[in-house]
Amino acid sequence: MKKVIHKITIICLFILTNPGFGQAQTQDNLLFHCPPLSKGTTPPTPRAHTIADSLAKEALIPLDAETEARIAKVNSRSRQSTKSDSARVRAFFELLGSVHGSLHRYAGIPSQDKLEKALADLHQALLLNPDLVAAIHSIALIAARGGHDYACAEALYLRALKIEPANAIIHFDYAELLAYQGKFEAAFRYAETAMALADQPSKDLYQWRVMRMHYMAKNYDWVINQCDQHIEKTDQEDFWNNGWPAYYYKGLALAEQEKFDQALEAENLTYAFLSTDGFNLASSARAYAMAGDTAVAKRVLAAVLEPNFEWMPYEIATAYEALGDFDNTFLWLNIAADEGDEWLRWLNLDPRWKRIRSDPRFKKVQVRAGG
Repeated sequence: MKKVIHKITIICLFILTNPGFGQAQTQDNLLFHCPPLSKGTTPPTPRAHTIADSLAKEALIPLDAETEARIAKVNSRSRQSTKSDSARVRAFFELLGSVHGSLHRYAGIPSQDKLEKALADLHQALLLNPDLVAAIHSIALIAARGGHDYACAEALYLRALKIEPANAIIHFDYAELLAYQGKFEAAFRYAETAMALADQPSKDLYQWRVMRMHYMAKNYDWVINQCDQHIEKTDQEDFWNNGWPAYYYKGLALAEQEKFDQALEAENLTYAFLSTDGFNLASSARAYAMAGDTAVAKRVLAAVLEPNFEWMPYEIATAYEALGDFDNTFLWLNIAADEGDEWLRWLNLDPRWKRIRSDPRFKKVQVRAGG
């Protein structure tokens, strides 16, 4: 059962988190309905169990196939962009191909008809077996990330944890749901439990998502301290696969403390590890702008917009915001909304938007993001 849940969770992570790829459709009109959570009065028959398991496994296959096609296209374009940087090709693709790396950023979100068909199958699976954790968890992910129904997602996560209280994946996904809503104290408790229960590959992923939670909670000293500890204990080879986010989050936290020169140094070290990655190049552009070097910031941002980089709309928007170009900021935030960018779930909490929160256009993006 854990293997099934892990597979479905990875699929949902791929299809419902950071896309960074322009073929996805918005989920603004997703026909999402929260399933009833009452347990049946009679236990499911063995046949019902079998059918429910099959539905839960097969529900996401079309979505998985769509995701695989997008990832293959991204890989093709990325190979072209790394031809001039052959020394980093192996490390870049090791990172891109790792579940606890950045691959989920590129996966995109599924077309609405396929997502709704998957939901119908998952609902049917729950009718046959109300305690099928794989189906409960999958619907919770879709509720939170596609349907913007946090109340439904929370009820589903709690139901799943009641059935499988030692499930690390569900503990952590619930922690993130709480964090999206600014419920950080509870979020950190569930994240800590998840880390205690998780295997090492999952811990490698979770540590950076916990870092993001603390950044959104404005725990900047904590973020800097944890990043420094990670940098100190991680050797150069490991940084290719699992270390560069330490510089990224350290740079974000330093910028919020108005230590702009130190932030720029950290963000440029991030870029040094992944010079072919548009996300990190955009973060460097923002760091230059925050440090007052607008000319360099604009040159770096222009490079991000070249065709050989995968565009990361949310991160590009942060660079334009730092430059004070709010028209382009909202242009790219709306592109992020079009693509279902995972970072939009943090829109209400991300300190990088403090200067534009009163702008009427920000409210429109909030509505599109489900906030």
